[in-house]
Parts: sequence; structure tokens; C-alpha cells
Amino acid sequence: MNGIKNIIFDLGGVLLDIDFKRTFDAFEAIGFRGAEEWFKRPDVDRLCLDFETGKFNPEELRSRFRKLTGFTCTDEEFDHAWNALLGEFPADRIRCVQRLAKRYKTYLLSNTNPIHCKHFNSDLNRNFGIESLDHLLEKAWYSHDLGLRKPGEQIFRKVLESGRLNPDETLYADDAEVNVKAAESVGMRGILITPEFTIINALKDF
Repeated sequence: MNGIKNIIFDLGGVLLDIDFKRTFDAFEAIGFRGAEEWFKRPDVDRLCLDFETGKFNPEELRSRFRKLTGFTCTDEEFDHAWNALLGEFPADRIRCVQRLAKRYKTYLLSNTNPIHCKHFNSDLNRNFGIESLDHLLEKAWYSHDLGLRKPGEQIFRKVLESGRLNPDETLYADDAEVNVKAAESVGMRGILITPEFTIINALKDF
């Protein structure tokens, strides 16, 4: 695209694959019966969303989760099941980002939380020798640090302001159409990523 100087990536479904069923299955495996239905409950869903916007820390999440559900497990068991939805970073996507970083300023904007953040950055370091996404890209913005979530327009405006980015010069790549539309509503150019249309295909001519 003409005039693009910056590329902002989503994380899950874009740089790495995610599968929520793996987390439901992992919780079932440690004795949390009906895990998927529990996570669909409004109170548990709100707990997860509040954690993603930094309203409390991991210790408080585990405590509140146990109180809401009555399910007890160790912190290690909880974190293992919580992180099970995260896949590993495909090497071709890491190479794609590294290639693009030679021509563009590259960034990340993700709805995530501290437990996931620790896990995927550790995976990145273990498999690629890259300390964190802040070392792969110019800057990684996380919802739990910003106190905001996509698809709210405010988080996109915050990122543009923080990075001093011109929206006309910024491409945003996400696997959720609602997030792409939100980015476009603040002036960015958006591109929808799908399992068949990965960043490898979408950005091959960049």
C-alpha cells in the first residue's frame, strides 16, 4: 500500500495461533468439570475481561476465580491450563516480521494479560533467542498495561498518540473484523487476517 510506514500486528490468530478449546480441555484435565460452560458465564467472562484491562494482578485473578467457581488447584496448574490456548510462534511468521522490520516500523497491539504475556515471551525467547516481543518489534502494547481493550476506539487512539504515528501511514492487521473496522474508524488502514490468508500471504508484496 502506498504511503505505509508503520505496521501494527495483533497477536493471537496473527503472529501465533490460539485455540480456546485447549484451555477448556486443560482445565477439565485437572478436575474442573464443565469448564467451557463456566467460562461462558457472565461473571467469569467479566473476570477475564477485567484481568485483560489490568484491574488486578495474577494472584488476585486466581483467588477471584476460585471464589467464583469453587474450584481449587495450584497456581502452577491454573497457569498451565490458562496458557494452554496459546500456540507457538510459527517460524515463517517471525521471519516475515523480521523482513518487514527492515522497511517499516513494526508494532504489536494485543488484548492479553500478564500470565499469557510471560508465557508467549518465554516461548519466543526459548525458540528464537528473542527476549520478548518488544525486542522483535519497535513496541508491544498490551491491553493490561493500557487499561483498555479492542475494539474500543480509545485504545487505537492511545497507541497512535503513544507511538506518534500518523494513522494514514499505519496499517493494522488483525483476525477479528470488528477490530479491523475500529482501527479504520480512527484513520488507519486495516487488513483482515484469516487461517487461509496469513500475514505471509497478506504482506508478501510489502
